Amino acid sequence: MRYLLDTNILCKQDTYAKARTWILQHCLQIGISSITVAEIAGGIEALPAGRRRTELEGFLSELVQDYTVYPFGLDEAYSWAQYSNQVNRPVPRYDSLIAATALANNLEVVTENVTDFPGLKVVNPLKP
Repeated sequence: MRYLLDTNILCKQDTYAKARTWILQHCLQIGISSITVAEIAGGIEALPAGRRRTELEGFLSELVQDYTVYPFGLDEAYSWAQYSNQVNRPVPRYDSLIAATALANNLEVVTENVTDFPGLKVVNPLKP
């Protein structure tokens, strides 16, 4: 593995050709964080029963089958503590946990929200 997909890129792969193309070109080098799974599952849980919820449940099921899912364990916890104390500004909570997962596993984060990952190796596939 080389890359860790941020939640926003996963959610844009169906509507943004650049995201979809980048993911297809790097599919064998991509993983996702268990934090991303939690973010998406949380969004699904907030939806009422219906077609959209069922579609998103299928999407999440495919994600966990198609990608290596990096768990948030002890190494990630220690990386999070170090990272959150080294960054000199607030970072969104989930993004800081995804950052820690990337650091603990020596991965580059793939995101549109580059500024949410200060000090990390970041790739923005939507950048012109």
